[in-house]
Amino acid sequence: MPVARRATPPTSQIREQLGVLTSLSAWTDNGEEDKPKNAKAKYRELQNDGEAYQPTWKEKLDAWLDVESDQFNMIIGLVIIGNAFVIGLETEFGAGSFTFFENLFNSIFLVEMVLRVRVMGKSYFTEPWNCFDFSLVASGTLDLWVLPLFSGGDSSSTNLYQFQAMRMLRMLRLMRVLRVIRLFRMFQQLFLIMQAFGKAFQIVLLMGLLVLILDYVCAIMLTQSIGHQTDMWQGEDQEKVQAWFGSIPNSMQTLFLVMTLTNWEEVSTVLVKELPPSVVYCTLVLYIMVTSYTMLSLITGIISESLITAQQEYRLRKEKLFDEKKKEISYELRNFLLNDCLEEDKDEHGNVKIDDLKTAMRGDTELLMKLASINIHITEQGVLALIERLASADGIVNIDYFVDKLTNLNGNASASSVMDLKFEMSKLSGKIALVLEHLDKADGGKPSSSSASASASRKDPTPTPAPRQEGPGMKHSSSHKDSKPHFAN
Repeated sequence: MPVARRATPPTSQIREQLGVLTSLSAWTDNGEEDKPKNAKAKYRELQNDGEAYQPTWKEKLDAWLDVESDQFNMIIGLVIIGNAFVIGLETEFGAGSFTFFENLFNSIFLVEMVLRVRVMGKSYFTEPWNCFDFSLVASGTLDLWVLPLFSGGDSSSTNLYQFQAMRMLRMLRLMRVLRVIRLFRMFQQLFLIMQAFGKAFQIVLLMGLLVLILDYVCAIMLTQSIGHQTDMWQGEDQEKVQAWFGSIPNSMQTLFLVMTLTNWEEVSTVLVKELPPSVVYCTLVLYIMVTSYTMLSLITGIISESLITAQQEYRLRKEKLFDEKKKEISYELRNFLLNDCLEEDKDEHGNVKIDDLKTAMRGDTELLMKLASINIHITEQGVLALIERLASADGIVNIDYFVDKLTNLNGNASASSVMDLKFEMSKLSGKIALVLEHLDKADGGKPSSSSASASASRKDPTPTPAPRQEGPGMKHSSSHKDSKPHFAN
């Protein structure tokens, strides 16, 4: 069946237009991207061309008071260290001279808790660390501001109540020392070590139970063979052997001291006076090797493995949070461009002119800050150069493709993403080959060079990545999105 087409333009021009249009449609996502949780369009109104955006004082304050930022947690960590230092000075020199500092620290912790509750809402009380922080702030508030109001007065009828209030004050002051534990939350390396210690401690307890069983069995044997035969020694040596192996508890205590390499020389010196030295020394050496050196090596290996596991889990959590933040920024930027800034300029496929998109991107320093937070360091000139690279021959840029490319300038390509890319390229090559075959038949059946290359690519669907061209102001980084073909200019 002949293919219906216009008499003009010629076939070669149709092939060129087909390549451009296919490239455009190949990377346009027809499906709707999943909306990230708590994602809101927070982009500000853009400035005019050439005007650099200056953050307001409120935006600067919000950046410093972001409870999830590293700088905020670092400041709180330094405050905790200072509070621990002041508590030590209070213990040495009395609390009278440091009341002002205690009120200051408690006020800072109270403000921190209010900020976290404002951001997290009811979910603040679902995390154990937050409940621990709340208890410390509540105890400090009772100690410094509430209970002192009811502890005064000279009435004899309130002496018992005052005594109980003072006891509660002392207990609350002791709880202030627990604020130092919050350092494990503010500094991630300390938190990783604590996690590794918690996991390793469970196995260490099991190993301690194993040593206890071994000592119990050995204690029964030593008590029967040595503790009940103390008549073999005379004088002071008999009293020592009786104290060491006269009962099962005494034998277990002696074995524990020998395991820690304490007093084993004296024990062996007394025993070899009546027992064969080869038996005594071989038994002691074997016991020390099993219970001391072997167990210590196992404990060291377990703690090291737990620390490595904790680091890997922490890295996976950070990567997950990083991907979620990248997805949220991508959604915000796409929603801002499509629904707010370029709503009247885009067509039904989400394509806009290159000049309109450049105008929307100029002066947007907030976007550059958001990109820097996901480790994408790019200047305004780099963003404009990226728009030029993604534009088609007629100066059209797809917004979805631009946002996807911009937010994936840095990152690692997953195996599934690479396979999806290869599959899409294979389908695209097959479609182009079929269209070119129809065009060749319409021209009289003479195969052209483009149809021959398309047929070859259909047989070997492995795509060949286009050479990269870095624009000014951009830093090179690897991503699976970079393997997409560039539009022909």
